[in-house]
Amino acid sequence: MNTKRISYLAAVLALATAGSACDHDEIYTPLEFSVQLDPSNTYRVGDPVVFNFSGNADYITAWNGDTGHEYVNRNRTTMPVSELETCQLTFSLSRRSGSNKGDVQLYVTNSFEGLSGRNAATDKAAIEAIEADNFAGWTRLEVAEDNRSGQWATTTCNLLDVDGNGTALTDNFTLLIRWHPQSVTAQRNYYINTSLDVKFKNRESTSLNYADLQFVNFNMADEMAGKEYDVYSTGSKIGYLQYGQNAGNIILNAIESGTMCSYLIDTWIFSTPMALNHTTPDTGQSIKGVTDDVTSFSYTYDRPGTYTATFVVANGNYQGESGTQAYDVTFTIVESIE
Repeated sequence: MNTKRISYLAAVLALATAGSACDHDEIYTPLEFSVQLDPSNTYRVGDPVVFNFSGNADYITAWNGDTGHEYVNRNRTTMPVSELETCQLTFSLSRRSGSNKGDVQLYVTNSFEGLSGRNAATDKAAIEAIEADNFAGWTRLEVAEDNRSGQWATTTCNLLDVDGNGTALTDNFTLLIRWHPQSVTAQRNYYINTSLDVKFKNRESTSLNYADLQFVNFNMADEMAGKEYDVYSTGSKIGYLQYGQNAGNIILNAIESGTMCSYLIDTWIFSTPMALNHTTPDTGQSIKGVTDDVTSFSYTYDRPGTYTATFVVANGNYQGESGTQAYDVTFTIVESIE
């Protein structure tokens, strides 16, 4: 183990008092530590596994070795795409009145870099390029709509196979909701709810709501010049959209009290591009501090398999904590005997 030397100033002081009882050149007590599996362990699912400690470690952190607590994954921020089990987009739409369909279009891609949300000229040019290129690189999803106004219809998309040919949109996923009615007189109001469910193998699923998708909207109609990113937060405002209401994650408002928006709405709502195989690093559990007296630790595993538990230990003194060392223990858990 590497030990830290005293500082230059401390060294000078030590030389000045040579021969005194305080003469020393190392500040850390050498770390001594060992961990053994308790002889009474049964290694069955549901039975605790006990680890016994000896030595002088002041600090101990346990990494149990099961999902989410593996030391080797302490710095991991992405999972292999092959570990993705579910990646489903859910989009629910409710037309509040009228009978026209197709006013809201839905697209997905993994080749868009996103809007800046700050530079209107740059963002408008990016959107114009998408339309001029006939949405090349985007997959259009057929939006389910109920024939009856006020009713909800749901569209789902498996982002691991968006086209039936195995095309996955996982590394730079973007959702585009375009609100562009067929004519001024056909414009109506819509409620939208959208979410994204992601599940890795042997892990719990994660559901991302509209806020997690971090939408950036852009109003393309010339009548909205200077208000390209505008939304409304309370009340009603014709031609604008609203986020985060109980009735719908997103509200598209084209008509109010019989008054219809006077121009043809063309609003583009982009989610912020994201890697859907992103994950949080695994974590450990602190089980001993400098003032604690801990000679053993137990943990119960709920699935059979071979595990490597890691104990990261360190010593401390009046100047702080020494460098750490990691100790591994590997064992196998079997099914419980009924």
